[in-house]
Parts: sequence; C-alpha cells; structure tokens
Amino acid sequence: MDVSSRKEPFRYVMNQPLECWIEVPISSSGPGAGKLTEAVLLDLSRSGCKVRTPLNLRFTAGDTKLVIHLQLNEEKLQLVGSVRWGWMFGLGQYQYGVKLKLNEDEEDRLHRELDIWTASLNVEGL
Repeated sequence: MDVSSRKEPFRYVMNQPLECWIEVPISSSGPGAGKLTEAVLLDLSRSGCKVRTPLNLRFTAGDTKLVIHLQLNEEKLQLVGSVRWGWMFGLGQYQYGVKLKLNEDEEDRLHRELDIWTASLNVEGL
C-alpha cells in the first residue's frame, strides 16, 4: 500500500472565480478597515486561499489580518487569516495569498462544504 507523503491539504482551484467579500478587521489601521470589499476567490484549501480584489492593502507580510466571506453551497462561511504575499495584478487589481487560521470546528465545516461543492461540480460535469 502506498502512503502519501503529502503534508499540505489539497488546494481547490476555482475554474470560474467565486465571488466573495474581504474584510479588514476594524482593529486594523490599514485601508478598508471595517468595510466589506468585493473580491474573487481563485483557489482554496483548508490552510489558505488566493483572492483578487481592487483593494490595495499595502500590507506587511503576516501583519495584515483578513476575514473572507464566501458561500460555496448553502452555508455562509467567514474564514479568518493573514496575508502572506501580495502583488499588483493588472490595472487596479491586487492578488493576495492568505494563510487561514481556523479552529477545528471551522476546519471541519470548510472540509464538508468543499466536499459538497466538489460533488456538485462532478454532477454538473456529467
């Protein structure tokens, strides 16, 4: 029996970017603090995600906290994390890598939502 050496959870790439909202917590002093800003989710795993938005966070790696609001299925999710990297992506767009900081319940809920979401994609593809 082969044992996988994979240590990182699988990353789900959104073939069609998924609309979401990002929120910089009110306790932050950066741009957009306390406001919801439109974004698109490009990929997602239980440990992180990639988002694109018109909001220029002017972040310092690891110091910029974000809450990502999204809905894969029926349940609305709020994923808390911190920006790990970012760069300008085209004119007036910024792309960020976010490391998620989820407790066990949030991780389980995200895993369930991802399972349902991928199952619905397989059904649609038939």
